[in-house]
Amino acid sequence: MRFLLFITLSTTLLAKPPTIEAGRQHWAFQPLSIAKPPAVKNIAWPKNDVDRFILAELEKNGQSPAPEADPATLIRRVTLDLTGLLPTPEEVTAFMSDMSDSSDKSDVYSALIDRLLQSPHYGERWGRHWLDLARYADTSGTHNDLDRPHAWKYRDYVIRSFNDDKPYARFVAEQIAGDEIDGANEDSLIATGFCRNGTSNDDNMGKTDDALAQYRADQFDDVISTTSSVFLGLTVGCARCHDHKTDPLLQRDYYSLLAIFNGTEKYGLVPGTQDKNDKRIKIDETAKVHALIETSPQVPVTRIMLRGSALNLGGEVGPAIPTLFKPIPFPAPAAKTSLRRKTLAEWITSPDNALVWRVIANRIWQHHFGKGIVASPSNFGFTGAKPTHPELLDYLAHQLIQNGGRFKALHKMILISATYRQSRSTLQRMEAEVLRDSILTASGKLNPKLGGPGIKPRLRPDLLPTSQRNKWPLLQKEGPEQWRRSIYIYIKRQLLMPSMELFDAPTTTDSCALRLDSTVPTQALVLMNDEFVEEQAAFLAQRAASDTLEKTIQHMFMLTLSHEPSKERLQQSLDFIQAREATSTRDQALADLAHVILNSSEFVYIQ
Repeated sequence: MRFLLFITLSTTLLAKPPTIEAGRQHWAFQPLSIAKPPAVKNIAWPKNDVDRFILAELEKNGQSPAPEADPATLIRRVTLDLTGLLPTPEEVTAFMSDMSDSSDKSDVYSALIDRLLQSPHYGERWGRHWLDLARYADTSGTHNDLDRPHAWKYRDYVIRSFNDDKPYARFVAEQIAGDEIDGANEDSLIATGFCRNGTSNDDNMGKTDDALAQYRADQFDDVISTTSSVFLGLTVGCARCHDHKTDPLLQRDYYSLLAIFNGTEKYGLVPGTQDKNDKRIKIDETAKVHALIETSPQVPVTRIMLRGSALNLGGEVGPAIPTLFKPIPFPAPAAKTSLRRKTLAEWITSPDNALVWRVIANRIWQHHFGKGIVASPSNFGFTGAKPTHPELLDYLAHQLIQNGGRFKALHKMILISATYRQSRSTLQRMEAEVLRDSILTASGKLNPKLGGPGIKPRLRPDLLPTSQRNKWPLLQKEGPEQWRRSIYIYIKRQLLMPSMELFDAPTTTDSCALRLDSTVPTQALVLMNDEFVEEQAAFLAQRAASDTLEKTIQHMFMLTLSHEPSKERLQQSLDFIQAREATSTRDQALADLAHVILNSSEFVYIQ
């Protein structure tokens, strides 16, 4: 087996990379197909065209779709999907009643989706997906892990953009060229935080001119690598030192992109930054954002760096998109900027750029189903996965373009489909943030406050010494300020919250297109022993209290699992409480039952 693996890896590494002409034949770089939804035998099942693409493939393989999920399962699934929060018992009861009474259940379900898409919590949930891609954090990482006091404004910008259903073209342009675009303002400057989110070492970057030049090149490498993988689904960063080994991307392509960003500078420096003479750089106190901007139309000459070294320069290159694509003209500079980044952003989201629209349509599908039509969401190159349903992917991309690049219409098309409404054989575990937020929702302690600087929940005292600088505060007791949504947790690169890290939240060092989905014993141990979970379980028991024990248990199930217990589960719960009362009080017994439910697979996994 090891020999076969060695042969496979060797073959990949030693194979010649595809030529530009061969690369242009790759499926991802073809124009969007305009395929009509296929005909299917089971004409009663499809709710829309999405289902026809899926069903045609099932029928071709002699398979049939699963039955529709029951209403309680469906409202819990779609509410968690769009908002990252549990539905209330009242919402579940009303939905089940409406589904039972209505002659057209699709109207009831459609109204539910509309309500969730209009919730401010939608932006918090789907903004989190984008923050993974944007490698967002509140500190710089590396040695000193300096605080970035205004980084949270980028996080809030992303949340607002999703809630406002901002067109994707505008969303991209603001993040790449927020200072150059028409209507540039503070909000669009904040958006360029996308280019500032990576790790930095501005206070310890070396003292010599050579060291500063190499540091600057490394900072731009993060921008180029992230921009290309997030928007284009291409690993252009691999071409920094040589032509790409597996994709039709040239080293010259990498430095042509560098030429586009080469005139930019950091605006709003992090406090603590020092220059090569060990003098603290004067921080502009009026700069309340972290941005990447141009202040001059003159861009430094860009040269290829041999082996990626800023000290070993080769030929000069100008701004250009990768050779793989049809070249575009770059305009003459404006009065204050080169307009190169604006031109790049306009090309990226051009309706003719099929690759980009496939990439973002695939990301939306991925977060609804746990896996994209292309399983490698940030790699659409030769080593990436092939699409399982290429015509469906192109159809979704077309729909997104026709809707002006707005996501909410595509969400609804996917969610209304019979494909999404099926009973699932493969369950999805809650992401780290959703799990914590669901515990707070069930206990009734979630603070719904939106936006603002990050929060710092309680950490075990023995972990705090590992944070050498920019210390995490010692907190004995949590309250409403710490019980806000997890997207607002201060992300300190040197000390990630263990409960978030344990459930596969990204490290934020690099762009994360697909989180790990690990299952390890320590996850169950944390849910059983963590002080936060124990306290919230007690609050849940208090919230569920009713005039009879049976009603209390039923209410507890509704608050957590969105359904009442079966007769068997009810009896098991009664027996559990009776046994616990032999050694403790009724209140403690109920808290223990709540703790058991919060630890259950049925709570942690989404059906």
